[in-house]
Amino acid sequence: MKNKIKCMKDLDLFQALDEEDKIQVMRLARPRSFNKGEIIFSEGDPADTIYLIKSGRVLLYKMSEDGKEIALDILQEDDIFGENTIFEDIRHTMNARALKDTFVCTCSRNDLPNLLKNPMIALKIIKFLGDKLNNYTEQVAAMAFRDVKGRVLNTMVRLAKNYGVMTPKGIRIDIVLNHQDLANLVNASRVMVTNIVNELKREGIIEVNQRLYYLLDQKLIEEVNRYA
Repeated sequence: MKNKIKCMKDLDLFQALDEEDKIQVMRLARPRSFNKGEIIFSEGDPADTIYLIKSGRVLLYKMSEDGKEIALDILQEDDIFGENTIFEDIRHTMNARALKDTFVCTCSRNDLPNLLKNPMIALKIIKFLGDKLNNYTEQVAAMAFRDVKGRVLNTMVRLAKNYGVMTPKGIRIDIVLNHQDLANLVNASRVMVTNIVNELKREGIIEVNQRLYYLLDQKLIEEVNRYA
C-alpha cells in the first residue's frame, strides 16, 4: 500500500479529491518503471492499460513505411497515455518509448470502471482526451501548411503552452529537448532543424540554455498566453 500511495498521491489528476477518495483510487495503482530507451508498447499491441506518468519522459511516435520515426508527442509528469484502453477490443495505434528513466502508475482496463465512477476524475480524463485530440489536429495542420521554420515555431509554442514557465527573459519550455527530439516532432532532418534553431537564435526569437528553450519574441509569448 505504501508504494501505491507514493505512486498516486501527487498526480494532478487526483488533486481535487478528498483523502478518502484518494485512498480508494490508490488501491487501483500498479507502479511500473521503464529504463531510458525501453519500449512501453508498440503499435498493434493490445491496449489494456492506462498510464499516468509520475516521473520521467515518454515519446509517442509512429513509424513510416520506410522506417522513419515520426514523433507525435513528448509527455512528462502528470500526463496520461494509453487512454484508448477506455474502449474495448482496441489495439494501440502508436508506439511509446521512455526517453529517460520513467516511473508510471498503471490501471488495467478492468480497473477503469472504478476509476471513472468518480465524476471529477472522469471529467478530467475527458478534458485531457479533448485537449490531446485538438493538439494532434493542430500538428497535422502545421505539417501540411507550414514550412520547416514555421513548424519549429509552432511546435515551440505548443510545448510552451504545456510546459512553459514565465521568466524575466521570456517563456522557458521546461522540458529538455535536443535537436533530434525537435526534428522528430516537426518531421524534418536534424541538420535542417539545427540550422533553423541557429537562425532563430541570431534573430533574437529564441534562446537556448542547457538544452532548455526560451521564447523571447513578444508575439510568440502573446500567442502562448492567449491559449494557455
